[in-house]
Formats: sequence, structure tokens, C-alpha cells
Amino acid sequence: MKITVIADKAGKVISTYMHPERPGKNDPTLHISGGPGHTTHELDVPAEYEKIESADELHRRVGEHLKKSG
Repeated sequence: MKITVIADKAGKVISTYMHPERPGKNDPTLHISGGPGHTTHELDVPAEYEKIESADELHRRVGEHLKKSG
């Protein structure tokens, strides 16, 4: 599963966006970016991340994934 992640200088996840698996023909195309000092990352994460209901838990798990891939 593809996810866009915005992190601060310390690597703390600020925001995430999960890309749709199969975008529809008329779906909008989004581009997100962080503010000054933030970095934007495109990651492939396990599909199970989609089932995480808590934003705090998602940010924690994505942060761990980001540290491993970086």
C-alpha cells in the first residue's frame, strides 16, 4: 500500500495520506507537502496499516517504518 508521509526535522510523523488502491476515473489527484523544515516521503507499507483506526497508532507505526527505510 502506498502512503505519503510528512515528518518534521526530528522524524516525527505530522500527517499521512493513504493512496487509493484503484483510483476512480474522476477521482481528484492530490499533492501534499509539509511546511518549512518538514520532509515528504512516499512509502510502501503493509496493507494491514489500512485497518489501523487510531491516528496516533498509525503515526507511530509509520514513523517506525520510516526509520527502517531511511
